[in-house]
Amino acid sequence: MPGRSPRHSKAIHISTSRGRKFMFRDQFRGAGWLTLAITSSVFATTASAQQTEPDVPQAKASGTTLGDIVVTAQRREQRADDVGVTINVLSGDDLKAAGTQSIVDLAAVTPNVQIKNVMANSITNVSIRGIGLNDYAVNNNPAAGIYVDNVYLVSPAMLTFGFYDVDRIEILKGPQGDLYGRNTTAGAVNIISRKPSSVIDIRLEAGLGSYESWHLDGAIGGALTSTLNARFALQTIQQGSGPQTNYVTGNRIGKVDRTNGRLQLQWEASDAITMLLNLHKGYDRSDTALYKADNVLTTEEDAYADQPRVAGAGTDPRMELESAGASLTVNWTLAPRLSLTSISAYEHFTRLHAEDTDGTSLVFLDGTYDDRIDQYSQELRLAYDADDLKLIGGAFYSRDKVQAHDEFYALDLLPLLGLAGLDTIGNNYRQRTDAYAAFMHGEWTVAPRLTLVGGLRYTEERKTFDQATTFLCAAGTCNDLFAPVSNRYSTSNISGKIGLNYKAGDRTLIYASVSRGFKSGGFQGQLSFDPSVLQPFDDEKLTAYEVGIKTRVAPNLQVNAAVFDYEYSDAQIYGPLFDSPIGVLFGIANVGNARVKGAEADAWWRPAAGLDIRAGIGFIDTEVTKSVVAGVMKGSVLPNSPRLTLNGLAKYQWAVSDRVDADIVLSGKYQSRVRFDIVRSPSEAVEGGYFVGNAEVGVSVDDHWRASLWCKNIFDRLYRTQALNTSVGWTRQYGDPRTVGVNISYRY
Repeated sequence: MPGRSPRHSKAIHISTSRGRKFMFRDQFRGAGWLTLAITSSVFATTASAQQTEPDVPQAKASGTTLGDIVVTAQRREQRADDVGVTINVLSGDDLKAAGTQSIVDLAAVTPNVQIKNVMANSITNVSIRGIGLNDYAVNNNPAAGIYVDNVYLVSPAMLTFGFYDVDRIEILKGPQGDLYGRNTTAGAVNIISRKPSSVIDIRLEAGLGSYESWHLDGAIGGALTSTLNARFALQTIQQGSGPQTNYVTGNRIGKVDRTNGRLQLQWEASDAITMLLNLHKGYDRSDTALYKADNVLTTEEDAYADQPRVAGAGTDPRMELESAGASLTVNWTLAPRLSLTSISAYEHFTRLHAEDTDGTSLVFLDGTYDDRIDQYSQELRLAYDADDLKLIGGAFYSRDKVQAHDEFYALDLLPLLGLAGLDTIGNNYRQRTDAYAAFMHGEWTVAPRLTLVGGLRYTEERKTFDQATTFLCAAGTCNDLFAPVSNRYSTSNISGKIGLNYKAGDRTLIYASVSRGFKSGGFQGQLSFDPSVLQPFDDEKLTAYEVGIKTRVAPNLQVNAAVFDYEYSDAQIYGPLFDSPIGVLFGIANVGNARVKGAEADAWWRPAAGLDIRAGIGFIDTEVTKSVVAGVMKGSVLPNSPRLTLNGLAKYQWAVSDRVDADIVLSGKYQSRVRFDIVRSPSEAVEGGYFVGNAEVGVSVDDHWRASLWCKNIFDRLYRTQALNTSVGWTRQYGDPRTVGVNISYRY
């Protein structure tokens, strides 16, 4: 099962004479591991993509020639060699081969990308090239735009879904300031489902694994009538146990109960009009991950200090997530070179997340988060496609409402703060956002090999933040600390890009671009004792300079590389930033400016029929160049930005007989030292470098049946995915230990 990551820090900081540091040393030992990471476990990033015949087993490919990579990153089908943007593309089969089950796992198959759950296992942060959102509040927007079937998701709480029946995932690096809807300082992630077609397509998979886990995946598609195609996909993941133990109750923690379904109907209304209806629904009623605490108010957990996966909780924490949505995409060919696209979408999401933040049997911080999100969006695009000029222009509108009720049962903590007789502290708020945008993107071939690329987007956002207050309760009676706050924030911004694409050969593209993106400001959704803290923070802005190359060096070798330089201003950082009479409060603010420089490269090599070796490397250097808050030091590195990442995959498939094929897959990831938090420079928030490797062995019969054995974290590497400071001290979370399992699948 995918690794779990913890929530970020919250609430109040209490100074104490008792404190311990839990430091990890970099255990990435020796050049042998580095060689393994590069040669047999570094995954195909940009080159690992959908081929023109998706999902065809590679051993069945013609000789050693690599197929074309097709993307829709610029809202139209293009060969990846022709797109002057750094894109990591992963087909559905690529994802399965690397053991990728959720958005968190994407970090293991792409360089310069960090993805983690900042709050137990129900708030996700995506950082690309060091730019991300390290906040646990549901009202803030991701710094990387996340799109599922072309629909933007407004909250990081909505990103905990699993992958099923995925056609491909496209990860765009850097600000996407023209074609993408909102908040893309880091980049954009497009998750694209398999679409209905008239061809009968049946896919089934069942599997068993560690911790009493099992899963069922299924999809069926085909023609219902001569003009109507359908596809239905369903996934359920169940797990009866887990790698953690609650020392208070004695129970194993890590149970999973998650089911998702999707129905798509595609109607060819005429030769010129096609409509696609997407209906989806899912739930997740799993255990909430435990926090491994170094609690400064008790020594209770000291007896388990050397057992990283043993932690405490007064009760076994649980969560209930539910999502449902619908989208309608209409493509209308108005003329041979002119087409109109309309995407209308609605998403509904609810979240009840209960956890024991203090990691002991005591009632210091037993948190419950009760949230509801509703969003509607509408996009219209008009596309003109001529031989030397391609234009895409349009408008975008979205409206979302976030309602949050957070409370912390703190019967044993509040008396220590001078609040005897009280048992609960919490906060409420509602946020409504209206976003408008108009955009234009163009590509003009000014010479046979030279194309000028340009784009511009005007965005306006209006946010209303109201019903915001902090409350204290005693025996079920609650009182607000201050009158509910009501405030507004509005912003307008012009973003975009300009670039040159030079075709040095039929399969070689050299590109250079300057692009600008922004992430809108807003309001912090964390607990506060001071209503003045609930003032808006401003937009952050990023200007990126990038030069890259994509080349088919030989028919069996694809190489891509890019270098980049970012100017990052008014960076939005979360942490213990606000002082109060009772200590430091946590929140989000504009902390100053930073720079990011780096490079990345990847290669896809097929030296022999059936053998694919894919390798990628990423390097980034980040530094805060200007700080406007006391808690962030000039010269600090940005959070979640390891200097070096290596990730990849090696697969060999061979014929055993006329009907039977066998395959073996080795994959993995290495990342260097990383800092989870830079506010007040805590040494506890530093994790050393580590390597995680995976393996799978499979047998296929008649191109229909396949059975496989897999192992994730094959070397049983112990590593932290997060460290956070809370009102009771530092807590931390770890990646999953070694897990094994078996899968059986059928395709027709």
